[in-house]
Amino acid sequence: MDDTPPNQHAPPSTPSPRPATIARVRWLLHGNLTTATGDALKRHGHQLVELPELATDPAPNAASVLAAAKKAQLDVLTADPLEQSTDFNRSLVFLQLAGGDVEQDDAIDRLFKRYKRLSPGRIYTVTGSRVKVRQLPTL
Repeated sequence: MDDTPPNQHAPPSTPSPRPATIARVRWLLHGNLTTATGDALKRHGHQLVELPELATDPAPNAASVLAAAKKAQLDVLTADPLEQSTDFNRSLVFLQLAGGDVEQDDAIDRLFKRYKRLSPGRIYTVTGSRVKVRQLPTL
C-alpha cells in the first residue's frame, strides 16, 4: 500500500536539462551555415549530418540534395533555396538571413520556441523577424 497521505501529491519531477522542443531529429546541414547553427541544433538535442557524408556528386543540385536526405531519412536545414516541386516528405528549414553566427543561432532558437514539433512535408522559412510555415509543393 502507498504511504503517501491521500491529499498530498508526489514531488514534481526535475526538469530535463535540454529545452522542451521536438524529439531528437537528424538534420542534414546544407548551404552557407555557420558553426553556431550546428551548435544551436546540438543544444536542442539534435544530431547533425554534413552533406559530404551523403553526396556522391561534388556539386549536387537541389534535387539530389533532397533525394539524398529523403533516402537517409534526414530533415534539411539550409541557407540556400532548395524549394521545388518534389516528393520530399521530411521537414525543410530555410534560414533566409543576412547575418552570421549570432543571427543563425538566434534563428534556430526562435524556430523551436515557435514550433515545438515540425511537421513533415512543410517548409519553415526563418527570416530576421519571423518564422513562416507552408506546405512543400508536390509533384
